[in-house]
Amino acid sequence: MVQAVQQAAQQVLPAGAVAPDFTAQSLGGQQLSLSATLKSGPALIVFAHPKINASRLVVGYLRRMAEIAPALPIWIFSEGREAETLEYVGSGDGAYLKMPVYGARFLPATYLIGADGLVIRAYSGFSRDFLNWVANEAAGLTGGKAKELISDGDNKGFYELSERGPCA
Repeated sequence: MVQAVQQAAQQVLPAGAVAPDFTAQSLGGQQLSLSATLKSGPALIVFAHPKINASRLVVGYLRRMAEIAPALPIWIFSEGREAETLEYVGSGDGAYLKMPVYGARFLPATYLIGADGLVIRAYSGFSRDFLNWVANEAAGLTGGKAKELISDGDNKGFYELSERGPCA
């Protein structure tokens, strides 16, 4: 089991790889460009599916990132249909549809990309340790307030985390 989890985590672009540039349009019509965004600092990109529990947990916890690193853009790319994506996120401005998943074979796949366009670190699946690392690293990179995203006593349930709300 541990080996399977480690292999899944390796099915993403490795640290130091150049993150492929792209432009995307949100479900709300907003145009984004990775290269233009990185001129202002790092970005967090998540490939997810609203029907996958691990995706819902990752996106749910990342909603807390605004208080830790408010300057960090977080882009959620949904592999789901538009209707189910909007049902989950509740707004079109934080969700984007159908992008190449940067080589990830499993969802969710989360990438912290530096202002230099290089992958700082990536992970596929749900990992409390990885998300806490991302929160602290993002706070350091953007001048935010470092703290754990998911604490030891955090027992938020699936349904509470997956309630509608903004993703970005």
